[in-house]
Amino acid sequence: MEDAKRGRIEGGAVSLPGDDIDTDRIIPARFLKAITFEDLGRHAFADERFDARGAARQHPLNDPRAAGAVILVVGRNFGCGSSREHAPQAL
Repeated sequence: MEDAKRGRIEGGAVSLPGDDIDTDRIIPARFLKAITFEDLGRHAFADERFDARGAARQHPLNDPRAAGAVILVVGRNFGCGSSREHAPQAL
């Protein structure tokens, strides 16, 4: 939660290692058909988090300790690529 007086944000965090994570990885194209952004978050990093059958892979966002996290710690150039408005909405 943001504390406006102190300029701090507090909460659980998840670290996504790597640089140059682009919007195609954040939200795969097949999920861009959504008319609203509601429920889009469950598809964030879908191709990295789940296999073709939908089984969970080892990924920081699948770690039970990530549940409820409000801070995403990322490397350089995070969100590069196309200007998919769905990517930040999914996060």
